[in-house]
Amino acid sequence: MQDTQSSHQQLQQYIDCYLETNPSTVLKQWDEDGWQGDSQVETDETCLKYIALVLLDAMEHKAKKIGLEVGCPILIICNDEDYILPAVPESMLSRGLEIVCDLCGMQRDRTGGILCLGIRCDSIELRIEKRRGIHIIELPDLGNI
Repeated sequence: MQDTQSSHQQLQQYIDCYLETNPSTVLKQWDEDGWQGDSQVETDETCLKYIALVLLDAMEHKAKKIGLEVGCPILIICNDEDYILPAVPESMLSRGLEIVCDLCGMQRDRTGGILCLGIRCDSIELRIEKRRGIHIIELPDLGNI
């Protein structure tokens, strides 16, 4: 098991780092580059950067839910119009979800948890559920965040 405190700090740092960027643009470029990110090696840091970008993209679009399934494009569910983000390598998403589940205390048979994140001068709670291999992240009403 990984040190969840440092993983949580890293995820938080990546969210802060990418907060002023356009996550859709970064994800598109990353897809065009073959999902290599900043290095040629798939690491926990790369997986956390990806999760941070997906979360920021969903928050930017005031999404209600994110559907993540290994091997599939990412589904973002919004009030107005749903959309998808490109699929990443299965091992990258699988490891990213494993880290997120650890952060939420979703080990063994637990199928749900909460991930608290600080965004600017506020914090949000993301509810995470796992159903039949699909991870659902529910976002709160984000208002002006």
